[in-house]
Amino acid sequence: MGVDNRQIQTAVLEDPESDDPVVCPTDADELDEFREEFSGTTFWCGVLLGGCGGQLLTRRGNVRVSHFAHFPDPDGLLPECGRRSRDVASADHLYVRTATQAWLRGQGHTPRYRYIDQDDAPVGSLVEIELDGHTLLLHMDPTTPPDGDATEAGDIILGPGVHIDHHTLVRRGYVNRVKFVSSGNQRVMMLGTELPHVGTDWDFELAECTVDEQGRLITPVVTCFEAARAARGQAPVPQPRSKKAEGPVQIGALTRLINNAVQKKETAAVRQLRDTAQLQVPRCEGQALEHLQRAIDHANDWIHQQNRVRRRFFAELDEAVRHGHIFNVSSLTPQVRKLFLRDVAATPQEAGILQAADTLLEEARRHAAQKRRAADERRAAAAREREECHAAAAERREAEAQERHAQLVTQAQGRKARNRARGQVQSITGRLRREELSTEQQKQLVEELVLAAKEAGDHLSAAEQHKVNEWVERIAAPAEEPDTPKSTSPAAQPQPATLTDPAELPAHLVPAAAAVRGALKKAARERTTTSWNRLEHQLGSALPSLSSNERVQVLVEADRSTAGDEPLLSSLLAAGDPHFAYQYYRHVLNALGLDAPDDDEDLRDVVEADTEQVFTDWRSR
Repeated sequence: MGVDNRQIQTAVLEDPESDDPVVCPTDADELDEFREEFSGTTFWCGVLLGGCGGQLLTRRGNVRVSHFAHFPDPDGLLPECGRRSRDVASADHLYVRTATQAWLRGQGHTPRYRYIDQDDAPVGSLVEIELDGHTLLLHMDPTTPPDGDATEAGDIILGPGVHIDHHTLVRRGYVNRVKFVSSGNQRVMMLGTELPHVGTDWDFELAECTVDEQGRLITPVVTCFEAARAARGQAPVPQPRSKKAEGPVQIGALTRLINNAVQKKETAAVRQLRDTAQLQVPRCEGQALEHLQRAIDHANDWIHQQNRVRRRFFAELDEAVRHGHIFNVSSLTPQVRKLFLRDVAATPQEAGILQAADTLLEEARRHAAQKRRAADERRAAAAREREECHAAAAERREAEAQERHAQLVTQAQGRKARNRARGQVQSITGRLRREELSTEQQKQLVEELVLAAKEAGDHLSAAEQHKVNEWVERIAAPAEEPDTPKSTSPAAQPQPATLTDPAELPAHLVPAAAAVRGALKKAARERTTTSWNRLEHQLGSALPSLSSNERVQVLVEADRSTAGDEPLLSSLLAAGDPHFAYQYYRHVLNALGLDAPDDDEDLRDVVEADTEQVFTDWRSR
């Protein structure tokens, strides 16, 4: 899904062809109220706004302001749309219908609205209102200047930024203008009239204006202008100031003060100066009275206008307070207070409305703070719960790891115990086979053999178990008759002397056997296996080149001093060189009176068990 970087503030309701506009609040909290107010209503990027006609959603702003955004299409692409960061004024041409339709119908007109779309002007630049054969033409876009010739058939109304040529303004005498101001999620129309050399008098409400039989918009300023022109019987062009008669100096200064106060919008000063001027009326006459009265009338018009604005603000504020519209109250309250900076203080009724507004805003702020605190507490509780869950999970994992470690340690200890027991089986069977023992000694060794075999369990090879069983059966056999010739015990049976007696070893093999034993001891302490080639490389001249028979003789001599209950050091050679195990190790075992399994797999098991036992025995030597 693509990221929509557009900040669209205006939309239309219910349909892409709609001319019913709405403004999205920029504040995140105000957006919540907006969503509640328009729940169930769809928003569209209206074609009359210059949009693509796609559906919009409201997007809550965190870094940016809240705004409308396009729904992504099924392919995850943003819709093609020409609206890029357009402000709320982009929909003002649609608010023309919203603002004027009921007003015109109340005067007996049947208005028809047309939003003129020209190639060289954006949509909404021109809004045409047809009124029973007459036309009101509103120029809304400052980039599209009005065409004086094309507007002769109807009245022209200009937006606040639309320029009119000074000569055209002088020829016409005045021009009416329109602007929109935001009020909540709507835009309110305000009317004004611009006079040559004077400027624009703004903020007339529609209720103060009418459309006459010629289809012209008549504001209070236009009414005064037409009345003055009719009274003087003059053309619309105003007279130069140099031709106007001035009153006495005091009266002239007072009139200038009144006009300056009105121009600076100092309403309180205008009221005071107007009251002062009214006190001077009885002592004036002629042109002085005329100038003074004109200034008083000007002041009264300004004061009446400010009173009207003030009443409207307070009426809207009072209604917003009564209906609990927090957004409208928060928007109107600063504007109302701003009036008092240049006007008289609030009346008791106005003060009551302001007090109610302040109370409502304070309650709203307190409620919002409570909601924030509650949300913070929920988030903190959720964080604590997550931390507790994580801690419990970590404890579980630690306990499981400790249990697995204990199991592994137990298994390793069991393997080591069974390996030691297997070594004891091999040692005991060797003693039973080599040594001449009495019957009682044999029984005692067989009992130890049975216990060791039971502890070794499945670590015993089939051949080793068979040997154990043979010795158990021999000990359990009945005693022989006295006259029966005594048979030779297995241990006393002569073994074939296949090797040269160590005493008969050549002199050069004795130091070689000592060197080999030393090298095997070093390997046992380092818990590593070795090979004959490695020994030759390691010992150098201390281990000359030997025949196969000489190698066996050297190893037998090297292990001659190994205790009967300990495995042979030469098992490290058998473990490090499987070929050596099968070729020579059996001869070494037989020469030392130890059992050598015929099966290669069984021999490999014996070598592994002996090697592990050698590492254990020599670890601390």
